[in-house]
Amino acid sequence: MDIVRFELSANEGAGRALSVSSLPNFFDAANALAAKQACRKKGALVHPSSYEIDDGDLLELSRAGGAVVFSFSDVLSERGFRRSILISKMRLLLTACRKRGTGFLFATLAKDASQMRSARELTAFAAVLGATDVERKEAEKKITSLSGASAKLKNLAQVEK
Repeated sequence: MDIVRFELSANEGAGRALSVSSLPNFFDAANALAAKQACRKKGALVHPSSYEIDDGDLLELSRAGGAVVFSFSDVLSERGFRRSILISKMRLLLTACRKRGTGFLFATLAKDASQMRSARELTAFAAVLGATDVERKEAEKKITSLSGASAKLKNLAQVEK
């Protein structure tokens, strides 16, 4: 399961991905203040573009049952030294999430179909950040539970019939 930024058509693998616009609990946090506000919402999926969130906000997000979203597209859009800085920030945030018991998940957040990546590539991305196989599987379950994906997929299957 993946989360993307574009609207999916029926033939673009709607069963494999969810659009950000279909997730009312998805929040893009451009700065620490926006992240603080999003962390207080129940079941929030918070994508901090700077990958800097205070420990107290992570604790609030954990209590609210939310998760931090790590985007593969963010890494792909950077080059050289800036990419290494971003990966370092992601690793530090992942460590802080573990410490505070905050959920996390991995997604491409692709802007169009050509930027989508396979599940194998997302698994490799999670491994680069230092996530174990158990954590990665928990992250996959968290996408399904927080997004309500199972209900959406059932509705999609009924519409196709």
